[in-house]
Parts: sequence; C-alpha cells; structure tokens
Amino acid sequence: MIHFSFVPLKKLATQVLNSLEERYELEEVITLNSIDELELLVSLFGGKITSSTLNDVEEVDMIWVISGRLKALNETQFDSFYQAWLVKSKRENNMDEFCQLASFNSFVAVLNKAKHKVVLQNSV
Repeated sequence: MIHFSFVPLKKLATQVLNSLEERYELEEVITLNSIDELELLVSLFGGKITSSTLNDVEEVDMIWVISGRLKALNETQFDSFYQAWLVKSKRENNMDEFCQLASFNSFVAVLNKAKHKVVLQNSV
C-alpha cells in the first residue's frame, strides 16, 4: 500500500512541505496500491498529474502537481463515481474504501482553492 498526500499550496516551494507539522495540518492522505491508481483517481475527478520539479522534500519518494480543477461531486455523482472507481481500479468495496474516497471528495473544494495542488508519495 502506498500513502499519497494531497496538499494545497499557495506557493510551490518545499518550505511548507518540509515542515511536517504544517504539512499534516494541510494534507488529505489516500492509501492506494499503485501510481496507476493515483492517476485513475485524479482523472475520475477531472484532473491530471504531472511530475513536479520540486525535490528534497523529507519523507517523500515522488512529487506531482495536479493540473485542472477537480470536480466536487454531489451525492448522486459520488455514487456513480464510486461504482466506476471500483470497476476500473478493481479495489474492494468496503467501508474503509468508501470513507477515504468520500473524505477526499469533501477535500476537493480545499484543493481547488489553492494555487498549487501537490501530491506526495510518502516514504514508508
């Protein structure tokens, strides 16, 4: 399992990302099986990830930036998204899966307010 942190930033810089306390206050963490699942998740919300030029971020293996505005889904849209997610990702339908994605859907509004939407692959 890979932990991905979604972090809304005003400025694309490592200062906030290297302050673990600040980063933990800002981030939403999703646990996935692969980078392919990350790409699928972001694309189902209407975005695209690209590699970032940021480096030297502590406890992070890879960094991406999300381009485009992510879609915040209403309840009906979320139910359709969730079913599509399960089919395309082949992930198990359980309460943990549903809750992490519902939480992420709520976090989309916060991400969209940020100038930069950053995704970190956390070192484990």
